[in-house]
Amino acid sequence: MFGIDPLTLSSLLVLAGNTVSCPAHEPTKINIIPRTEKVKYDYKQTLKQIQNYGTDTVDPYGFHGQTITQGFMNGSVELVHRIKIGRSVNQRRGYACLWYDEINVEIKIDPTIVIAKEIYKDKCMRKAVLGHELKHVKVDRKIVNKYAKSMGRKLLKGLKSRGFSVDPISIGRVPEVSAKMQRVVGQILELEYRKLGIYREEMQRDVDNLVEYEGVGDKCHAFKKKKDKLYSDLLK
Repeated sequence: MFGIDPLTLSSLLVLAGNTVSCPAHEPTKINIIPRTEKVKYDYKQTLKQIQNYGTDTVDPYGFHGQTITQGFMNGSVELVHRIKIGRSVNQRRGYACLWYDEINVEIKIDPTIVIAKEIYKDKCMRKAVLGHELKHVKVDRKIVNKYAKSMGRKLLKGLKSRGFSVDPISIGRVPEVSAKMQRVVGQILELEYRKLGIYREEMQRDVDNLVEYEGVGDKCHAFKKKKDKLYSDLLK
């Protein structure tokens, strides 16, 4: 875990109507947990091999140039949620009460930095490319922190407008209503997750700008002497 404490929000208890009433229960807990796994590294693949990977990067060199991928950060943002629904059943009167007891949301990144082994063998280039790819990891961490807070706020707002608990319903409707309660949470989170994906793509592309690319190469003058030979087969 990094950079942010789990976000815990509380709902207000919603009571049922006057004829029958639901028992009091603890406020709903909403826990948003951002998490990052330890960065993994892959230095075993050749330059030729890593050219076969597709990336979302927009080539900053324009239409006439050809970019050689020296390394990249591989990893997606995973969203997992678990919902615990509380219930109270009155068998004698044939009704049940449902409420959100606890909602746990985990947003996780699992980054792997891949650097071609020819690049890794050059100490200067290894450091330069690694520094660039770690910027991508840093961006992902900021994005996950940002959307952990956003998802918490959206869940609180969305569920508050609908009610955190359900008025007494017939026992036979428990499976249907319970499934709907689960679905509502999933829909709220899915919309925010799609927003996260678009925002992430924009922010990661900003890292791959022309100044950044040229800056990586400019740090290693000695590498330029062997660059043409190293890349000759890749530029055919």
